Amino acid sequence: MNWRFPAAAACVALVLSACTSAPAPDATPAAGNEPAAATTPAGKGIAPTNASSDWMSKLPQKYKDSGVLKIATVDGSAPWAFFDQAANTAKGVNADLLNEAAKRLGLTVEWSAIQFQAALPAVQAGRFDIFAADMADRTDRQEVVNFIDYSTEGSGVVVPKGNPKGIKSFADICGLKAMFQSGSLFSDLTTELNNTTCKDNPIKPIEAADKTATYVACASGQVDVTFDTYGVSNYNFTTADAGVNLQLELAPIKPFAPAVQGMAFSQDEPDLLYAVAGAMQQMKEDGTYQAIFDKWAVGPLALKQITVNTILEAGLTDFLP
Repeated sequence: MNWRFPAAAACVALVLSACTSAPAPDATPAAGNEPAAATTPAGKGIAPTNASSDWMSKLPQKYKDSGVLKIATVDGSAPWAFFDQAANTAKGVNADLLNEAAKRLGLTVEWSAIQFQAALPAVQAGRFDIFAADMADRTDRQEVVNFIDYSTEGSGVVVPKGNPKGIKSFADICGLKAMFQSGSLFSDLTTELNNTTCKDNPIKPIEAADKTATYVACASGQVDVTFDTYGVSNYNFTTADAGVNLQLELAPIKPFAPAVQGMAFSQDEPDLLYAVAGAMQQMKEDGTYQAIFDKWAVGPLALKQITVNTILEAGLTDFLP
């Protein structure tokens, strides 16, 4: 997510593919409904706007001809995104949303799993039409891609079962080992904390290539904390009935770093974004969108309106209301 984080401080590692920030679930961005060019550094960004279902007519002919959308996601971010290796397809909120949107546009989806830090370069290079996981819409990311915003999220502090370090606030993480996913906002967050709150007792940051590694390290005691999007953690720790997730829990800290999650599109394909956003707004209007959120136990994180390139001006240590 990228809002402009004041750097302030808060804990360490959320495997952020996600945390998002946008208008609160019932908020509507101050923007018009017409597609418009924005003045981003890349020069191809789209101005913040509300989606309209009539945008479905903007689907480029080349996608009509191929009949396929190539979409990348990550594994291990249920309920937002995870990959079923046996079925060779994605599952979760993102998969349900985009499979349905594609169907309404007369398309099918070809899913691929990818590492989070490689996602935006892959979309920029044209390897994939869309990247969809628990990724926050942030100003720095809008310099290279455009986003359809589809949910709010927050971040949670993940600790071993029983919370052996007694973590109840951000200050309790100072001096501890914290692992986080490479490419997440938690690298910057750890740096900021070590320059401020934890200056005299710095956090010991460790990066990992994927989220699963952070969970395993925390559950096994190799590190003291990790972080994840709140919805992902809550889903994993309340629905898992076997495996590593039973060895972890959320520390009693309110969800922080409010943001809006977005699906990333190449800035060279604005009309594809408009078409998919239009289909999703149609889903919002007929109740399909909300039904998908309710199915995955994240109903309260649904937006009232599908938007494009909207950002919540919130800090990393701000909390969800």
